[in-house]
Amino acid sequence: MKFGNNSSVAVENHGNNQGVEVGVNHGSMIMQYGLGYSDTKALCYDIVRDELTKYHAEALVEAQKRNDELFDKVVQKLDEKKMSDSQALIEFRNPAMQIDYLEAQKAYIKVGSSELSELLSNILVKRISESSRNLLQISLGEAIQVAPKLMQSQVASLALTFIIKHTRRISVNSHATFASFLKDTIIPIFYSGVSKKDSEFQHLSFTGCSQQSVLSNNMIVYFKSNYAGLFMRGISESDIPKDEDDNNLNDIYPDLFIRCLNNKELFQINAINRNDLDRKIKSNHKYYDVIMNLFDENIMSDEDIQKLIENLVPEMKDVFTYWNDSGINSCILSSVGIVIGAEYAHQITGQDYDLNIWI
Repeated sequence: MKFGNNSSVAVENHGNNQGVEVGVNHGSMIMQYGLGYSDTKALCYDIVRDELTKYHAEALVEAQKRNDELFDKVVQKLDEKKMSDSQALIEFRNPAMQIDYLEAQKAYIKVGSSELSELLSNILVKRISESSRNLLQISLGEAIQVAPKLMQSQVASLALTFIIKHTRRISVNSHATFASFLKDTIIPIFYSGVSKKDSEFQHLSFTGCSQQSVLSNNMIVYFKSNYAGLFMRGISESDIPKDEDDNNLNDIYPDLFIRCLNNKELFQINAINRNDLDRKIKSNHKYYDVIMNLFDENIMSDEDIQKLIENLVPEMKDVFTYWNDSGINSCILSSVGIVIGAEYAHQITGQDYDLNIWI
C-alpha cells in the first residue's frame, strides 16, 4: 500500500460496534454506528440494577446499625431513669406505644443524625413513662413524628423560645445567678445555631410546632416578668411611703425592703417578681396596693435593662439583635413545640424540664 498525496487508509471493525474510519492527508472523517436504543436501555438497566442491589444491601446494614443505636440509647436512658423492665414492658404492650417507637425508629433510620437520635430517645423515654392517655402523651407521640421534619436550627429556635417565654429559673436571685443562667442556658442554645429565615418559621407553623402572632414582644418583656427584682432603679429612704403615723414602711416591714442591687445607697422591694411579692404580702395586706405600685414603678426602662444584661453577659447583645430581627419574637409554641423545645434545651444544657408544668 502506497502513502502519497492521494493515498488513504481504511480500517474496518467487524465487531458489535461496526464502523469505518477513513483517513486522507487532506483531513479525516469518522463515522460510528453505536448501540441502538434497545441495547442501550438494556445495558443501563443492568448497570442500575446492579448498583441498586449493592446500595440496597448497604442500606440494610446501615438501617440495622441505626436501629440498634436508637434502641441501645433508649435502654440506657431508661436505666438512668431507674425504670424497671416490667414498667417499660407494660407500656410497650400498648399498640400506641409500639407505633410511636416505630415512628421514631423510621425517622432515625431515615435521617441518621446524632442530634436526632438524642432528641428522639429523650422523647421516647418520656413517652414510655407516660402511661395515661392525656394531652402530654398525645403531644409526645406527635413530637416523635414531627421532629424528623425539622432542621437543627428550627429545633434550636423552639428551645430558645421555650426557655425565654415559658420558663423561669428558680435559682436566680442575684445578678451573678442571672448571668450564670444566661451563660449556661441561653447562650449555648443560641450559638448551637438558630433559624433566621422567615421560611423556617413558616415551616414550623406548617408542622404544628408554633404559630406566628401578629404581635411581637421584646425579650425584655419576659425578663421583666420573671426577674424584675434584678432591674430596680432604687428608692431613696425619703421616698418610701409612710403609714398614718408617719412611719416609713421599710421600718414597719423590714423584711420587705433590701438595699438596691443596682445602687447600694438606695432601697428596693425584696422580691424577684410580682408573683413572689404577692406570695409575701397577700391581697389582704394593709398596704398591698401601695407596695405593689412601688414595685412596678421602680423597674428600669427597657433600654437600661438591656444595657445591664449586656454588661453582665456581652454575648447577649447578639441574642437581642437576633430576637428583634427574626420571626422568633412573634412565635407562639404549641404543645408539640414545647415538647421538642424542652427536650432540645435538655440536650444542650443538661437541665431537665417537667413537661406536666406546661402541658
